Amino acid sequence: MTSIAIIDSQISGISGDMLLASLVDAGANERRIIDAILACQNFLKGSKIESVRFSKTITHGFSAMAFSLDYTDNTRQRRGMDMYRSLAACCDSLDLEQRAKVFALECLKTIIVAEAFIHGEDTNHVYLDETSSVDTFADLIGCAAALQDLNLFESRILSTKVAVGGGTVTFSHGTVPNPTSAVLEIFKGKHFILAGGQVSEEITTPTGAAILVNLASESINHYPTFTPLKIGYGVGQKIFDHLPNILRFIIGGSSLASEAYSDTSCLIETTLDDISGEIIGNLIEQLSAGAVKDVIAIPGIAKKNRPTHLIRIICDHANLNNVLMTLFSETGTIGARFQEIQRLILPRSIVTVPVNISGYDFNVRVKISRGLNAEALGIKPEFDDVKVIASTTGISVKRALELVSAQITYKINVG
Repeated sequence: MTSIAIIDSQISGISGDMLLASLVDAGANERRIIDAILACQNFLKGSKIESVRFSKTITHGFSAMAFSLDYTDNTRQRRGMDMYRSLAACCDSLDLEQRAKVFALECLKTIIVAEAFIHGEDTNHVYLDETSSVDTFADLIGCAAALQDLNLFESRILSTKVAVGGGTVTFSHGTVPNPTSAVLEIFKGKHFILAGGQVSEEITTPTGAAILVNLASESINHYPTFTPLKIGYGVGQKIFDHLPNILRFIIGGSSLASEAYSDTSCLIETTLDDISGEIIGNLIEQLSAGAVKDVIAIPGIAKKNRPTHLIRIICDHANLNNVLMTLFSETGTIGARFQEIQRLILPRSIVTVPVNISGYDFNVRVKISRGLNAEALGIKPEFDDVKVIASTTGISVKRALELVSAQITYKINVG
């Protein structure tokens, strides 16, 4: 059964402590996490952790796990790269797998890059303020250890829409609009859907945003087809009047084959009957150069027997507006239909297979697709490699494809 996890932050946003609490509530080893967090103080000069606690609490009638960290820190800001080196040393001192260490470091790097861009500084020299204290290390190390403990680094991790709140935020640089520039910069260019949420406060923090973009592979509007197995509830520190400040972390499984999965995409369609084939070809080139998953033009006959083309585009929801803008500007069409669709994606892999054609040795890239029972459904050589073989040996591309296909099929099926 394929492991799927969903980070549900569509109501109360996400912070490092909320996610960490939800992971412990979902079954991560509490003692192991606490020991890892306590090690953080040894790598940030001037910081001392007084206590680390996970405790069940009730908020708005819902039971959830709370994470509490009491510490002292006599340093108000630290250089980002100094923190990066300290975090790397902390990871090395712990029993963390390489992927857990890389995850923690990439999260901190995401924060550093965002802060450097905002303040117009080099990443080697930018200083961190609110994210420079030991609680940032605690969130990153704690989450890395918890994800490792739950064996979630091999899982397909999804994110709902992310509530970011509204209003203003006051911190070391003054009062700024919420979401803060750091949060927006972290999400910029990523495939996540942001929503204001129901409160006029900061409910998604830079640390929470950095963890999310380095953990979740895609953003969803609706839960996929899966079986929930464990649910963790992590409560934040703020108390709101009308909603529980809770993040949900759901761990489940899919009955599909181990590498097959489904995703939610957008299907866009429009009918064009008054533009040339060159314009349609250019449209396909423009869209293919972007982030669309597929684009095709289907010829047909429309009303009044007019020749027409149905343009069909598949893209992520996060790219919907950009794709529509390209469609309208490149074609002049005055409308388009779009809807959410579910796609089942079978497992596939690309391998390199050695072949000998006409006495010459070649390495050919081969795409192998498999069914739900792991049986090989398709074995397709890379056409560019086949053309190189044809050019080198002097045989036709058709003959080269036949010879290559015969050899790779035998080697893959027989060994």
